[in-house]
Amino acid sequence: MSVKNRYPLLILWILILNSSIAWGQVGCISAHTGCLLPSVDQARSGAFQARQWPSLLNGEQPCFESGSWPVTMNHQLSGGYAAMGCQESYPLPPGATLGGSALSCEPQVGNPFVIGNREGTSLDGRLACRGPIQNGCGRSGRFLAGFDFLWMRANFDQNVAMVIDPPIGNRLVPFDYDYTLSPRAWLGWQNMCGSGFRATYFRFYDSAPEEVATAVAGATPVYLFVYGAGGNLSRNAYADLGETLVSNHSLRLQSLDLEFTQQMHWNPMTIMAGYGIRLAEMKQHLRANGYLSSGVLEEAVTNDLSFLGAGPTVSLQAQRCLRNTPIACYGNTRGTLLIAETEQRIYEMKNSGLNELVDVANQREVLSNLELGVGLQYQKCIRSQWTLYCRAGYEAQVWWNAGGPVDSHSTVALDGIAFSMGTLY
Repeated sequence: MSVKNRYPLLILWILILNSSIAWGQVGCISAHTGCLLPSVDQARSGAFQARQWPSLLNGEQPCFESGSWPVTMNHQLSGGYAAMGCQESYPLPPGATLGGSALSCEPQVGNPFVIGNREGTSLDGRLACRGPIQNGCGRSGRFLAGFDFLWMRANFDQNVAMVIDPPIGNRLVPFDYDYTLSPRAWLGWQNMCGSGFRATYFRFYDSAPEEVATAVAGATPVYLFVYGAGGNLSRNAYADLGETLVSNHSLRLQSLDLEFTQQMHWNPMTIMAGYGIRLAEMKQHLRANGYLSSGVLEEAVTNDLSFLGAGPTVSLQAQRCLRNTPIACYGNTRGTLLIAETEQRIYEMKNSGLNELVDVANQREVLSNLELGVGLQYQKCIRSQWTLYCRAGYEAQVWWNAGGPVDSHSTVALDGIAFSMGTLY
């Protein structure tokens, strides 16, 4: 066969060789998503767009993308290593040598798609955060853990501590909850394809300051009504002229989420979706005491409301890096539908204990919950295979049909500032 006739075979052999190199080099990129890499000389010459290099195996599928970081991955080619940038133009540093197993870039939170040396500094000067990853899915992974310091306060759409009834009009006195520390912690695991599981625990517990009012001329009586069973039950406590009404309320809420997670990359964002089961419990206690001018307890009404339920939950977290910095903006949301067993106990006492009544309502109800959070995030590679990040933002939660201080079916909401710390290992 002549040399001229061998050219097509030589070109075909080079193409096959290049395609075999592109197969399976990046942990979770399947063997059907290879990318045609530039030559070593082209990589040395500076930046290029990976989208300009179609896949040999699937011409319609773009190269792998990893959020908004300008990712460079290293593939062995012609005895050296060629950088493949799968999102933005990103030149190699001057004097960088293409050899060994060099890190692409500082990864985003939960980003398993990183090729790096075991120790030391990457080609672009950032610390390596993970060792060389293995081909295929599920062969290795990382642990995710974090803690949220949430300063949250309780809000109610039926927030009544007492009503002052002057001759003209009424004045409602609400409970004034302040911000309190509400911890939330999570622990999870994620394989190199972004699939994993996560457990999250949250707890809120706080009591509102006492509300006190004495009935005087022109502002009497002072009273509080409690309603139960969808408004079909009602009890009260009164303070007439010279008497005093004292009200207090407490709220305790805790939840446990067990969910499967999947991380995805949607240029220029990194997204983690989750679905699973939420277990939740809420307990509320209200008490209003009416005292005579002598200080003797004459009337009282209490409302003990609780639910314990479970149901499906879905979550979504998204983050977007701000150009080539370790700072990112993030957002998260969660929705839950709970099937809950609820119990309400209303106690009423009159005439200094001579008359007492207890109303009880037990029901199976449907409750729903929505959570939203936004903020900024900063992350840093501490050493090989270890990344720390911190967040600051604002978060709100809404619990529909959970009940409030004086009824059984109103809405409870929490809102506040969130400070978070987490680690990937």
